Amino acid sequence: MVILELERVASQSPVRMLYFRTLWGEVCVKVDLSKIETELISFAETMSFDDERLDPTRVIGPMEVRLEGKVRPAGDHYLVDGRTSASGHLSCGRCLEPVEWRMESGFDLEVALTDAAPVDPELALDEADLDVVFLTEPLLDLEELAIEQVLLEMPIRVVCSEECAGLCPQCGANRNQEGACRCQPEADPRWAALKDLAGHDPVD
Repeated sequence: MVILELERVASQSPVRMLYFRTLWGEVCVKVDLSKIETELISFAETMSFDDERLDPTRVIGPMEVRLEGKVRPAGDHYLVDGRTSASGHLSCGRCLEPVEWRMESGFDLEVALTDAAPVDPELALDEADLDVVFLTEPLLDLEELAIEQVLLEMPIRVVCSEECAGLCPQCGANRNQEGACRCQPEADPRWAALKDLAGHDPVD
């Protein structure tokens, strides 16, 4: 779900910022690039994404994301730059408990409509076009931009502490919690053969 201060933000930019309410009741915000002619426009949105929108295998609960930046025309392309900040909780890679995580980073990208891309399949994109994000309609989705920036900065794995003992492989209990696991340590199978020989008389 995306949470926006809809009335306040919309009143500041009634022409170039479009707000849509989806069938699921969510509100998404997009920059109308067709309204940008020669001047740059700025945007600043605070959004909240649940773990399903980001990565349910790494994120626990909602994450608040702040996206600030500006869009300026550059010929038939548009230059977008700004900063992203986010705060929430990630899952510890050992015990799965929540770990507080914050990020802040800048971004810089170039977008263009598909009309500006080569239409002849025999014409390959040149090296400069490989760094361009092509859109099928003149709407820059700030929601998707925010999610992309957060996922780019999100670590693949975090731990709550270097001393984290993780989960018991037998009962699944959190071994960081005293008394939570009473399982006996599994025997090392490499010693099984020697154990079988114990008590046997040596062969002459």
